[in-house]
Amino acid sequence: MNTFTKDAGRFLKKAESDAMTDTYRARKREMGIKDDECVRSEFFGLDQVMQLLNKPGCVGLRIHQAKRREDGTGTPDESGSLKPRVLLTAVDERGRDITARSAQTGLKDDPDDDDSTLGSGYTCPQHCGQ
Repeated sequence: MNTFTKDAGRFLKKAESDAMTDTYRARKREMGIKDDECVRSEFFGLDQVMQLLNKPGCVGLRIHQAKRREDGTGTPDESGSLKPRVLLTAVDERGRDITARSAQTGLKDDPDDDDSTLGSGYTCPQHCGQ
């Protein structure tokens, strides 16, 4: 049975979702991280997400946990502090990330100049809903 299908995952009831995010925040507080310093979520615009979902063979998205050094505004900065981030990639029915390199068929384009990974979303608490 193929586990990489368009209906993977399930919708959570609000109580379950709230319990999970509350547990995450409580653990960060236990570690001494203040609420206004803890990355709680990351927003990506619909147009960007649709660009991934519209890739040929895409059945879903993979969310990669990542970290990078950033300044206080979220701009990459090698002297900044390490911040958690997420990266989104399109995935095919065999569970493989769909990348420009895997999709190339003899094109002369630079494989390092592709649009296979979506990142640098807006993080909350810097960009939270009102």
